[in-house]
Amino acid sequence: MLLKQLNYFVNVVDCHSFTKAAEQCYISQSAISQQIRSLEEELGVSLLIRKNRSFTLTNAGEYFYRHGKELLKDFDHLKEETIKRGDEDDLSLKIGYLKGYEANELYEAVKQFSDLYPEISISMISGTHEELHN
Repeated sequence: MLLKQLNYFVNVVDCHSFTKAAEQCYISQSAISQQIRSLEEELGVSLLIRKNRSFTLTNAGEYFYRHGKELLKDFDHLKEETIKRGDEDDLSLKIGYLKGYEANELYEAVKQFSDLYPEISISMISGTHEELHN
């Protein structure tokens, strides 16, 4: 099963139409129908009950839709987080604090944060309000 097939299926259900889903996915209506048919063959179950120009979901189709939609959302999140981690410069935290403020609470909070998120590099700088603003 291809992720694209899952995406096509979810789009068809969301749009309540093969034609509208095909337009959203930038493919032909016959291609999206073929992909969903191929998906059903691979799974060995019918996901849709087709009636003329409409359809309803089978029990398997409802299950597949509900969980497939979550899987696509998780996959999008996975892509975003992977891209963020690909650029090490994005995984840094700069903390500025006023000169003369060296409270243990600040250092303890930074240590706790560092323990929770070891992949994030932390730099701390002290200065006047004007120095920190720039």
